Amino acid sequence: MGGLFNYDNPIWRFVGRIWDLFILNLLWVLCSIPIVTFGASTTAMYYCTMKIARDRDSGGVLSMFFHSFKDNLLQSTIIWLIMAFVGGILFFDIRFFSFYSPIENTVLKMIIFTITCFLILLWLFIFTYIFPIQAKFINPIKQTFKLALFMSVKHLIRTIIILAGSVLILTAVYILILRMPGIMSMLIFVLGSGISLFQASQFNMIFDKYIDENNE
Repeated sequence: MGGLFNYDNPIWRFVGRIWDLFILNLLWVLCSIPIVTFGASTTAMYYCTMKIARDRDSGGVLSMFFHSFKDNLLQSTIIWLIMAFVGGILFFDIRFFSFYSPIENTVLKMIIFTITCFLILLWLFIFTYIFPIQAKFINPIKQTFKLALFMSVKHLIRTIIILAGSVLILTAVYILILRMPGIMSMLIFVLGSGISLFQASQFNMIFDKYIDENNE
C-alpha cells in the first residue's frame, strides 16, 4: 500500500501531469482574455510544456508560466499584434477575392487567389513556430520571424506532423464530447495545454539541432 501512495508511483505521476495541464490551460485562457496578451500567454504556455515534455518542470507550472509571461510580455505582444494584423489582411483578401472581387478576368482572379492561399499557408507556418521559438530563444523580433519561417520550411515533415497531429487531437476530442458529453466535456479543460504539450515534444526535437541542451 505504501507504493500506491508514493508520489513517484506512475498513477500519481499521471494524475499530477493532468493537474499541471489543467492549471496551465486555465492560466493560458485567463491571461489571454485581454486578447492583446495572447502572444505572451501562448509563449508562456509553450515555455512550460517544453519543460514538461522533458520532465524539467521541478519549479512548478505556476512559477514557470509567470516567469516566462513577464520576461516575454513586450516582445510576444508585438509579435502577436503583427501576426494578427497580417492574418486579418489575408483573411479579408481571401474573402474579398472569393465573393466580392470586381475582377472579371477568371485567370487573373485565380492567380491572385492562389497567391493569397500560399501567403496564408506561410502565415500558418510562422504562427505555428513563432511563439515556441520566442519561448526558447532570445532574439530580436525580426530574427524570430526569420527563424520561424526558416525552421517551418526546413523541417517541413515535422511541421506537417505538428499541424496534422493538432487537428487529429481536436477532432478526436470533438467526437468524444459528442458521444459522451457528460464525461468527455472535461477534456476541454486540458485541450489547449494538451495540444501544446504534443507540439512541444516535436519542437524540442527540432530545437535540439540549434541549441546546446546543457545551456538551456
